Formats: sequence, structure tokens, C-alpha cells
Amino acid sequence: MSTRMLSGWGLKFLDYDNDGNLDLLLCNGHPDDKVDKRVPGVTFLEPMLLFQNTGNGFQNVSAESGAIFSKRIAGRGLALGDFDNDGSLDVLVTQNNGAPILLRNNAGRQNHWLGVKLVGRKANIDAIGAKLTWRSGEFERHQFKVGGGSYLSSHDPRTVLGIGQRTKIDWLEVKWPQPSGKVERFTNLPIDRYLTIVEGEGKWK
Repeated sequence: MSTRMLSGWGLKFLDYDNDGNLDLLLCNGHPDDKVDKRVPGVTFLEPMLLFQNTGNGFQNVSAESGAIFSKRIAGRGLALGDFDNDGSLDVLVTQNNGAPILLRNNAGRQNHWLGVKLVGRKANIDAIGAKLTWRSGEFERHQFKVGGGSYLSSHDPRTVLGIGQRTKIDWLEVKWPQPSGKVERFTNLPIDRYLTIVEGEGKWK
């Protein structure tokens, strides 16, 4: 297994290519800077890994995803966020005794997407635990709004929903977390932009 000897400091599902399937990114770095001398096959500096969701499983695409994946680092924090607002989730990685690394993602630009910021009212304000379900023709996916996922890291509060080459989203359903539990469905949605949905208002803006 690719991860057997690694010390994951950050693990996040993200749809980096906006095809609607959640991929997996792993940030690594052993906490013991002397481990190389004590444990065979284990090193202080470790590589990042990217696994693409093919729809039939996960494929390790690290080797073809940029120079950073061939470099070993003392990774500590992993934060996701679309810093340039192009719909492709970018990544910020912090290092032990090193400068942070900003990975700009261009892969998501090849597909269409919708970015959603949820604001809870009866539910928690960040809508952590909300379930988003979206449909485009026969294509339907769902994603949960989660928090955390890495050491001392905070992620972009917005969620990016990929639809591949499809050019329309028929509807988006939001099931707000408890104590709300409210379910709202939205239609006539744009694509390739961000919008905000406030719980209970029945519309997006």
C-alpha cells in the first residue's frame, strides 16, 4: 500500500478535477526527525500523495500531478481553499521548519462546477454536517459539509460541486444538520460561480 509507512498529518477528500467524484489528498511528514536512523524504511521527510477517484476505485496519480509530489517534505498542516476563485480547489501545506507551500490547482478548470457557501440559522452557522445533493440529468452526487481533517488547519468554508462536462444543474438539495434537519431544494441555478444559501430563506444569492 502507498500509505503503509507514512505519517499522515492531513487527509482530505476533494474533487480536484470537478468531475463530481471525490478524490483524496494526503499530506505527510514523520514527527521524529531521527526516525531514519532507528526504523528501516521510514524517513522524516515524506511525499504528499494524490489519489484520483475513477468511479471504480482510487488511482495514485501523484507522479503525474506536479513536481511537489516527487519531493519529500516535513508536512504538518493541509488546508483547502480556492484562493483565486476559479472553482478549482487549491491547497496550502505547512512544513516543520520550512516555508508554507501553495499548490495552485488548474485541473478543475476543464470541467463545470458550482460553489456554495452555506450559512446556518437554526443549524450551526458553518453548516457542518449538512448534506448537499445535486443532479444534472442522470448524474447525481452528494457531499457532506465537514470540518477539520488536518493538524491546526482551517479550510475554505465554501463547497465546490463538480458536474464534469455537463452544462446545467437541475437541482440542488440541502439537508441542514440538527437541530434544524430542514430540507430545502433549489432550481434555476447558475454554473461556474459561487453563491450563498442562508438556511430558511428559500433562495440563493
